[in-house]
Amino acid sequence: MRSKKICFFVSPIGQSNSPERKRADNIKKYILNEALAAKFKVVRADELPQPGSITHQVIKLLYAADLVVADLTGLNPNVVYELAIRNSFNKLSIHLIDQASQIPFDLKDERTIVVDLTDPDSVDDCKKELAKIIKETSRKAFKYSSPIFRVLGVAAATAEEKEDFLETMADQINAIATDVSSIETDISMLDVDDIEKRIDELGKDTYEIKLDIRKILDRLPSS
Repeated sequence: MRSKKICFFVSPIGQSNSPERKRADNIKKYILNEALAAKFKVVRADELPQPGSITHQVIKLLYAADLVVADLTGLNPNVVYELAIRNSFNKLSIHLIDQASQIPFDLKDERTIVVDLTDPDSVDDCKKELAKIIKETSRKAFKYSSPIFRVLGVAAATAEEKEDFLETMADQINAIATDVSSIETDISMLDVDDIEKRIDELGKDTYEIKLDIRKILDRLPSS
């Protein structure tokens, strides 16, 4: 049987019986475990059983976890710091926040689920939204880019991602070269309408390559 994926829950933890601890416990018990338990094992930093540096273990989880859910309520410095680390790895994260809290300016453009733990309907809506996001991100065609990656683009890409980009560009260029060769070979056998159609298709392919290259150039940091 395949083991479950890991969801690392990043949140203010606080001392035992503190409001922060109770909120973290309630989110994990009544939202994350219910919405994600079928596919994910939800873990929190204070529950890590391994001996050794808690900071090292947290950073490893921020990198290795299949999903991070971060509670931004109260703008806890540790939560913001850990979320920044996750973003630097260009890994998927989902943000939660209490309805009474203000979403940080730097994250206002990121999808954030507002939840009121005192309102059963709000809790239910949060679980539905989480399930919806997980379903969306499970699609093969889904691609995620963190705020850091969207700014730095290819400069922040892994070697594998850069190689994929180059292969895509090579495939598109080869396709255009094949089209040009085909047009040169068959032009005497085509009527005017067919020629115009082939030229139009060639123009679209060239335009798509220009768009792909422009996206990469736009993401490069300014010198």
